Amino acid sequence: MNQIATHDGKVIATGDGVVKVEMHVVSACSSCKAHEKCSFVDKDDKIVEVETPDWKDYHEGDTVVVSVNEGLGLLAVLLAYFLPAVIIIGAVVILSHFTGSELLAAMVPIVLIAIYFLLLYKLHDRLQRKFSFGIEKK
Repeated sequence: MNQIATHDGKVIATGDGVVKVEMHVVSACSSCKAHEKCSFVDKDDKIVEVETPDWKDYHEGDTVVVSVNEGLGLLAVLLAYFLPAVIIIGAVVILSHFTGSELLAAMVPIVLIAIYFLLLYKLHDRLQRKFSFGIEKK
């Protein structure tokens, strides 16, 4: 079952099949009574670009709802955090065990991570299609 995460936003620009939406994002602790005095509250404005064939129907200042498949969040965490950590830890453990060289065990994971992120960069278009947002007027 695909669950959809939604967030309210305001259109800040449109053009060439893209609607730019600004969303005011606050952390879960914003509902706490002490959140105004707490330094841990995470408040931020995020801007997302939503590709849509109906981009001409949206105008600056419109209030919209942006949606994304929640399952994609897990994939994003996997690609951005988990796999790089596995690559680094795995390379360090394997190289230090088999080569005994600390310098090699330190340098090779850096090269592997650079290659990994270069590969992600090369797959940017494919990933961008997969991580697409939906939009509708509120």
